[in-house]
Amino acid sequence: MRLRELLEYDDIVIQCHDSPDADAIASAYGVYCYLKLHGKEAPIIYSGKNTFLKSVLRLMSETLEIPISHAKELHRPQLLITVDCQYGSGNVTHFDAEEIAVIDHHIIDTELPELSEVNSSLGSCSTLIWQMLKAEGVDVNSDIRLATALYYGLYTDTNALSEISHPLDKDLRDEAVYSRELMTRYRNCNLTMEELETAGIALMQCTYNEEYRFAVVRAGSCDSNVLGLISDFVLEVDIVDICLVFSVRNDGVKFSVRSCVKEVRANELADELSRGMGSGGGHVGKAGGFIEMKSLSDNYVRYCEEQGIKPRMQDMPDTDAKSPSPSAIQSFLAKQMERSFKLCRIIYAEACCLEGDNAEEYERLPRALGYVRPTDIFAAGTSVTIRTMSGDIDLEVDEDMVWIIGLEGEAYIRGTERFRRDYIAYDRPYILQRREYAPTVRSNDRGAAVSLLEYAKVCFPNGRQITKAAELTDNVKLFYSSNDSYIPGKQGDYLVSRWDDLPGVILLPRRVFNELYQKISDRESGIDAVIFDLDGTLLDTLEDLTDAVNYALTKNGMPVRTIDEIRQFVGNGAIKLIERAVMGGRDNPLYTRVYEDFESYYAIHCNDKTRAYPGIAELLEELSSRGISMGIVSNKTDPAVEALRGRFFGKYISASVGSDGGRACKPAPDAVFAVMEEIGASPEKTLYVGDSDVDIKTAENAGISCISAAWGFRDPEFLIENGAAQLIHRPMALLDYIQ
Repeated sequence: MRLRELLEYDDIVIQCHDSPDADAIASAYGVYCYLKLHGKEAPIIYSGKNTFLKSVLRLMSETLEIPISHAKELHRPQLLITVDCQYGSGNVTHFDAEEIAVIDHHIIDTELPELSEVNSSLGSCSTLIWQMLKAEGVDVNSDIRLATALYYGLYTDTNALSEISHPLDKDLRDEAVYSRELMTRYRNCNLTMEELETAGIALMQCTYNEEYRFAVVRAGSCDSNVLGLISDFVLEVDIVDICLVFSVRNDGVKFSVRSCVKEVRANELADELSRGMGSGGGHVGKAGGFIEMKSLSDNYVRYCEEQGIKPRMQDMPDTDAKSPSPSAIQSFLAKQMERSFKLCRIIYAEACCLEGDNAEEYERLPRALGYVRPTDIFAAGTSVTIRTMSGDIDLEVDEDMVWIIGLEGEAYIRGTERFRRDYIAYDRPYILQRREYAPTVRSNDRGAAVSLLEYAKVCFPNGRQITKAAELTDNVKLFYSSNDSYIPGKQGDYLVSRWDDLPGVILLPRRVFNELYQKISDRESGIDAVIFDLDGTLLDTLEDLTDAVNYALTKNGMPVRTIDEIRQFVGNGAIKLIERAVMGGRDNPLYTRVYEDFESYYAIHCNDKTRAYPGIAELLEELSSRGISMGIVSNKTDPAVEALRGRFFGKYISASVGSDGGRACKPAPDAVFAVMEEIGASPEKTLYVGDSDVDIKTAENAGISCISAAWGFRDPEFLIENGAAQLIHRPMALLDYIQ
């Protein structure tokens, strides 16, 4: 949903959840400011039994002039927008309206209306509003009150910014131009005497696990900042390495996590505790999250059934539902933490060697990546931060450096020489197909963020990369000796042997691994025949084809075609080529005459400019020396194919088949079968090499493996989009597939 869609309505009300916090009020204020900018007044309301805001929230509303009020009743507006909440979640009073809209960052727990924007991975709803305003071209920083409100909303919902993990949250943190004076006042007005008492009582309700050195603390109803305060205090205890502090609310459980040991990251523990039930994240040492009550109840009951124990449930206020008692929740969370530690294996990357039944050979699939030369953006020596969904990378720009952008927007750093060795670079813009966050880079001096995609170009891995990989059957933490950090892996992810001449393994998520690798087929062990496409694979015939087409078009008074147009027209034979080149195709009354003129001209001039691609002669020489049988299939006529084979490849290739009028053209497999019969080849021991989508389909129809040639008439991205499983960028790379 875009904010502009709200402008279709006139009678609008913005509603926060009952007992609103700073994030809810700030988010509502962001929507209010947008509507007011377009001449629409929309009151901000909240409801519920509690009619008074906390002192810090009253201070926030007064200093930022946020018009929020309590409402017991409401007229039926045209549009009611719930912000930082959803009807049906239990923490917001339902009012009737003609249309409902939802803007929220919590887990979806009800059927959403058509007008909705929910991102459960964000740390605050303020972040979502910030992004929605930016999408409408609103400069949030031009209004310091709005920027301060959204910054404070993020600040409070992420425990003083300690639980930030999503890059969009980091963008708001880094980009907002807020009032430091007001932030200081809010921070110093954030704890009441009652909350101080809550913290003291919580410290007396602490359980401790001797084996894994963690504490679990149950606090009463309080804000996130109080949970963080308790967590920090408990972590000071000499025998506590990890701490979890939680508070039970009507709609769920808010919790804070701390860790001071390298083996446990607070952000990952928060994510694991809330997985499937809510959301969690933060920093390595400080993190937190929220668990939705219904999901928690369901998981708790399931756990009790598995353990054969009776669930300890209690009635939920103002509903007929039941939830686990606070002490039951404390026991359940402690057991989940213990289970997490028990089921996680530690691996040291450099010492790990993949052997045994679970390790198999895989090859890397052809996938377009992006590359950026950082000196195109910044001067050498500039201190920068690259921001991706995987996290931030702090570094100094070096002339001998290339940044690589992965399939999901992750970034890798490579030296120039290694990049030249391992990748083929193209001077074409790179388009990131799947992304939740487009990677950015900012100068640490100026702080201006720049999209890496504005500078990214296409590259492909160079040559065939074969490696061993093993699927994980448990959770692991992969440590590198160079530092204390680790990479987490869960069941179903893959350990992959390094291919860059370095010892050890890397870890890839299952989804990424399946996109990048495929198991090596047993059929490759005995390849003894190769069948080639002709045009665009063995021979560069494009100039002669273009000349012949344009001769025929000019002779018949038609506009000529460019060489790039002809490049797109070829691949399905001469009939299709002329059909595509002639305006109106076969319906044009001059089509037959143009085709005949093309055929007669090309028969004489097919060798004027045609040449074998660089490296083809050396490849055929090597294949011949290995005793590999070879053939050619083409949609050209039989005489043309035979003439070109004899002139260029007669020394190496004995069989060629074109279109003879009675045989179906590619992608039908007829020509392939004819060549295989002539050279005595079997499907399981034959490779097909071609440069087009037609060739990929031809090999599939013939039941043989296909290698796509990236030097021909179609670019690599097109080939991959049309099913290329293997891609080579130079002819001699074919030898990697023949053992």
